[in-house]
Amino acid sequence: MTKVIFTDSTTINAIALDGETFTLKTYLPVQKDEQQRIAKFLSQYFNECFEDDKTSMIYWVLMKMMANVEFSFYYEGSDRSEERKRIGARIKEIRKQKGIEAKQLATLTNIDAANLSRIEQGKYSVGLDILTRISHGLGVKVDLV
Repeated sequence: MTKVIFTDSTTINAIALDGETFTLKTYLPVQKDEQQRIAKFLSQYFNECFEDDKTSMIYWVLMKMMANVEFSFYYEGSDRSEERKRIGARIKEIRKQKGIEAKQLATLTNIDAANLSRIEQGKYSVGLDILTRISHGLGVKVDLV
């Protein structure tokens, strides 16, 4: 179950099913008596919309909150978003150095081209199996530092 915590009247932390912490900001302060109700809905929608494509997940949580709770927020980031961006940029850099087109790499690795694009942009959470397929397609090893 996603845990949702108001850290102050405009900042919300949502700890998703995979342990990633998302920081959301409200446009206006939320009163204490309203925070628990909003946190309950956010938790429910994070669970319902959970997926590896974090950008899409946040989008659908926002849509459900606006439609059903009349509550809006903006996404400030997560504790893993910078690392996803770094890994994606490195994949793209190696692919370009080797002169491989994105579509070629997608075919080589049997990864949908749109998903590969999201991976390179840091919008998609990549597991070790997919990362290994990409590294083999690029002719490099997964190197954890």
